[in-house]
Amino acid sequence: ITGGALRWRDESHGEPFDARVDGLAAKLSNVDSKGSAASEFDLAFSLDAEPWVKLKAFSVKDGRFDLAKRELRIGEVAARDVMLLIRRAADGSILFVEPPSLRAVEASQADASKPWKLTLAKYRGENLGLRFEDSLISPLVVHTIAGMEVDAENLSTEPGTTARIATRFRINTRGEVEIGGSFTLFPLDSELKVAVKTLQLTPLQPYFTDQLNVVLSRGQVSLSGDLRMQQTPLTGAADAGQLAGRFTGQVAVGDFAAVDKRDSSDFLKWKSLTFGNLDARLNPNSLSIGEVGLAQFFARVVIDPQGKLNLSQIVRESAPADDARQATAVVSAQGKAVAPVASGDRPALPIKVGKINLRGGDIKFTDNFIKPNYSADLKKIGGTISGLSSADGSLASLDLRGSYDDIAPLTIAGQLNPLIADPFLDIKADVKGIELTALSPYSSKYAGYAIDKGKLSLFVKYKIERKQLTAENRIFLDQLTFGEAVDSPEATKLPVTLAVALLKNSQGEIDINLPVAGSLDDPEFSIGGVLGELIGNLLVKVVTSPFALLGSVFGGGEELSNVAFDSGRASLTASAKQRLEALAKALLARPALKLEITGQADPDSDREGLKRARLDGKLRALKREGGKKGDDDVVVETMEMDSEEYAQLLERVYSDQDFEKPRNLLGIAKRLPVEEMEALVLANTRVDEQDLRDLAERRAKAVRDRLLADKVPAQRLFLHPAEIVKADDKSASPVPGKGNRVVFSLQ
Repeated sequence: ITGGALRWRDESHGEPFDARVDGLAAKLSNVDSKGSAASEFDLAFSLDAEPWVKLKAFSVKDGRFDLAKRELRIGEVAARDVMLLIRRAADGSILFVEPPSLRAVEASQADASKPWKLTLAKYRGENLGLRFEDSLISPLVVHTIAGMEVDAENLSTEPGTTARIATRFRINTRGEVEIGGSFTLFPLDSELKVAVKTLQLTPLQPYFTDQLNVVLSRGQVSLSGDLRMQQTPLTGAADAGQLAGRFTGQVAVGDFAAVDKRDSSDFLKWKSLTFGNLDARLNPNSLSIGEVGLAQFFARVVIDPQGKLNLSQIVRESAPADDARQATAVVSAQGKAVAPVASGDRPALPIKVGKINLRGGDIKFTDNFIKPNYSADLKKIGGTISGLSSADGSLASLDLRGSYDDIAPLTIAGQLNPLIADPFLDIKADVKGIELTALSPYSSKYAGYAIDKGKLSLFVKYKIERKQLTAENRIFLDQLTFGEAVDSPEATKLPVTLAVALLKNSQGEIDINLPVAGSLDDPEFSIGGVLGELIGNLLVKVVTSPFALLGSVFGGGEELSNVAFDSGRASLTASAKQRLEALAKALLARPALKLEITGQADPDSDREGLKRARLDGKLRALKREGGKKGDDDVVVETMEMDSEEYAQLLERVYSDQDFEKPRNLLGIAKRLPVEEMEALVLANTRVDEQDLRDLAERRAKAVRDRLLADKVPAQRLFLHPAEIVKADDKSASPVPGKGNRVVFSLQ
């Protein structure tokens, strides 16, 4: 046949299918339905089946078929300038047109159930193409394969026949693919070399854009390596017929960038992400990577005005999806569908990564929830993670470096393994010298004060083992200085300035360690919550027990909050001097603290004590002055006199007292025993409220003078008005106890 033509219209599939065959040339010889000899044929034509298929030239040479043996052998097939169209409908089904069934003439002696054997010695395809239109995605998405060249040899359906193939083509204009190697169709066994260059990722954007809040703006994949695919024989075993595979080689994702949909700001990008010495296996599954490299990468972390973190909103909240989007059926012209294969439980994937190299990282943080907004920049992030593996007992070493705003160096080092059943972590991290003025928006909002100056350093150590966390969080503040007060409704009511003054040492440093421990299995446990509670408790302790906090550092404990005196006395005891020495040491080490001193007197015990003190003063004055009258204002020291001397001096004091004394029948004052004289003198000694206040003031001045003697600056000591306080009167004193003392408060 030469110069043949064929017109074909098929309306059985809903959408009419028109085909036109031109330039038909065919040669057929030795046709014998009895199968006594093989038939030979050649064929050539062009095909235009708009819009499905366009074929400029197709030829078959040296074709032979044997009806009796059900064999078809072709020497060479060539195709040129081919374009094939495949469409996926809006319901997710992929439609394609099947050619009419050709019933072969069967020889009487042939076995009709015997399959045909097909053999093609050589295939050559030039300028082949494919256009895939996906109506499931709106708007319509189009993918193309163009410029495909295919060379294949020894293609056959006969089991065990090894064929060779080499092809190259372009995907979506820029992607270049080369595949070459050998394979066997039955059972499938292939050894191929695969090379992909600059395969663009953006055409895939429509398939996940509805689920993400980020837009992929650019990115390309390249890979090269060896691909081995095998199908196990159908022997009836549990794993028979499974597809096994292995890829070894290199993969790179370069020039990647994704932007935030809400404001079109950069979200994530990198120059190169490489996976070297990759070994990925299927059945059994495993993944091994010799080296991962991430260079010149950038990430943006943002807290929006509503207080939500952008990282937690990458994936949109899911909504009930259309059934057509849940599963895609492949439907033929007869309406048959291929059911999806359900995936059962799979064992954990063994993973091994030799080394991860990070270089030139930049992470920007912006908090738009705080007014004014806060931003920070972690730069020059680099380092390594070595020996990462999912094998039990293996530990990877971590060593990362970076800087905070190009000023504060950042280091993270230790061991970890997040891939095992019970993740393990043992790392140390520190950042030194963060400028605190940058954190002023936070202090203004939550502390009620702006920050004028200061630096922050953090030293943390975290360990997770058997799902138990132990952590140390050391916070070091250098020269923290608050500025003007800020009117913020969310600011704490606790005295943060007092807390800073209490914690700051003489060098202007604050050094705090906040340990954390807990079980990761406990749903109520959270690191942030525990840290917040610890900081809150610290501030509460400043309010309720500032001296206990001070005493925990310098000794003395809560007792530093007051100094007790003997009833009626204003002189310092040995224990009081020791306590004041510890307090002076604490004040000198905390130069920002100011001490308020309040003298107190108890109306009961001090009234009687003051009477006794006055009597003792008169006795000592008589002894010191050779028997002269004493002065009521003499400071009383410990009495050192025997009972005889005491009785003589007491009698003189008694005789000098102007009150009604017991007399004899002659009207002369009786001589009384010592106890009775003491009782009468004390009973007739008057102590009023002013006397008690004077006593309290003398106590306060005694304390002040002792602190001054211990080098505490006078401008940091403040005397408050004296108080008369009954024992255990909590309303009158912040420190419950006896009233015969001096109490302190810090500012």
